[in-house]
Amino acid sequence: MEQQKTVRNYASAGDAARLRDPAWREPDDLEIAELLDQMRSVANVLARRISARSRECMDNGHTAPAGVTQYADWQLAHLRVLRYMQEAVQELAADTAQTADGMGASYGQVGLAWGISRQAARKKWPQAGDTGESLPETISVERYGGSAEVSSVPGRSTWTWTGRGCDGTDQQAAQSCDSRWAALTAADAFLREHFVALGWRDDVDVPSALAVPDRETCWCADTDD
Repeated sequence: MEQQKTVRNYASAGDAARLRDPAWREPDDLEIAELLDQMRSVANVLARRISARSRECMDNGHTAPAGVTQYADWQLAHLRVLRYMQEAVQELAADTAQTADGMGASYGQVGLAWGISRQAARKKWPQAGDTGESLPETISVERYGGSAEVSSVPGRSTWTWTGRGCDGTDQQAAQSCDSRWAALTAADAFLREHFVALGWRDDVDVPSALAVPDRETCWCADTDD
């Protein structure tokens, strides 16, 4: 059997093990404002997709007028999206906490980043585990709609990974890596490459009337775009 090659990047791997202290700076008011704008834009995109009022327009072959965002029912759809965004933030935080632990951060450091105590962090993310000086031999991550597991190679000081992408593609590392950081980076790249973006694709969920615009029978017939 051909011996598996090892991907080496000693400089990056060594630096990945040295935690910066402090690990971040607080964002300023402008950066927070920009973040809110970006979140609002993301929410608006999905709200337009799930809004019953916007859907009526799509089924009639045209996009909803800009003023649709001022209707109460559209705002309710937007609020529903924000609820899902709140859940998404919690899922992302759990994945991030687990990854941070796998890369050497303690519960105390994870809690500080979230603004809670070490004990609260342990209760909030019990799956992360507090490894202290001993790093875990396996790191599981879920991102880009897929999942991957990074693990040490038994009997060797190298790491490998397996993953399933959002599109259903299964893959394992063709080469072992010299560090957990390199293996995690490779797994992340695979999941990102196999992410299936939101939107109409493969003729799924495309309104049949989309090719025949009809404004006369739509609720927005008398509104200005």
